[in-house]
Amino acid sequence: MSDTPHVGFIGLGVMGSRMAATLARGGYGLDVFDVDPAKTRAAAAVGAVAAASARAVAERSDVVFTSLPWPATVREVYLGAGGVVEAASPGTILVDMSTVDPETTRAVHAAAAARGVHHLDAPVSGGYREAENGTLVIIVGGERDAFDRAKPVLEVLGASVHHAGPSGAGNIVKLVNNVMSMGNMLVAAEVFVLGVKAGMDPTTLFEILRTSAGRSYHFERRLPNILARNFAPGFTVDLARKDLGLAVDMARSHDVPVPATSLLHQLYNASSALGDGPNDFAAIVKLFESWARTEVRGA
Repeated sequence: MSDTPHVGFIGLGVMGSRMAATLARGGYGLDVFDVDPAKTRAAAAVGAVAAASARAVAERSDVVFTSLPWPATVREVYLGAGGVVEAASPGTILVDMSTVDPETTRAVHAAAAARGVHHLDAPVSGGYREAENGTLVIIVGGERDAFDRAKPVLEVLGASVHHAGPSGAGNIVKLVNNVMSMGNMLVAAEVFVLGVKAGMDPTTLFEILRTSAGRSYHFERRLPNILARNFAPGFTVDLARKDLGLAVDMARSHDVPVPATSLLHQLYNASSALGDGPNDFAAIVKLFESWARTEVRGA
């Protein structure tokens, strides 16, 4: 791989589009593809080359990034006929930034290794703002040598880049992190509704709690949107319940009881059933509002 590798990016959703643009601004030659042609064209408008397929991206790139929503999509893009693993040249580094189960990651890793291709699982912590600013936390599983070779490119996207261990380690850490994040948001939403129903002004309650010991990253970041009734998607309810389901499955495979995680999963399922699946996961507050017959709204 040259000192300045040619980079490909497949999957240009909320996160992928921002990460691709950040790589383009970082001076990398960049081919991009998404199944939605409009997203491919939008990425091309900020300095990338629009490719006709995922295979075409893999054929031209030294490092191929993917950001995909579901494990089945990851398997299809990487392992399907004409997929990324089949198209990549020996020595290519594949970097999957999707959040999937460790078993999917290891299946892709094994298929890539059989063809002399390197594969890293590199899920991220942070949202679209961090993707735009290149300040994500990136958690990487895979061989250390491949990680070291890919690290200069990863550092364009992340302010903190960690090698977590062998293949699958990145996604183990990411699933644990997401359970904590979804739990923090759910508890904050539940008790905030309680405080408002008990008589507190929502804005006053937020201003006090944001300086108190119970605050969290997601409380400080998402409660203002709840107060404004802005549930535009960053990380959606449906993605939250997908990741919680993967965590429950991982726990089952290791015989680890996770009653709190299982309850979280069911409550986000309920939020989706109310129609908030496409909305930001802060919309979990509506579930508690419906039970309390009240609404959190403030300045």
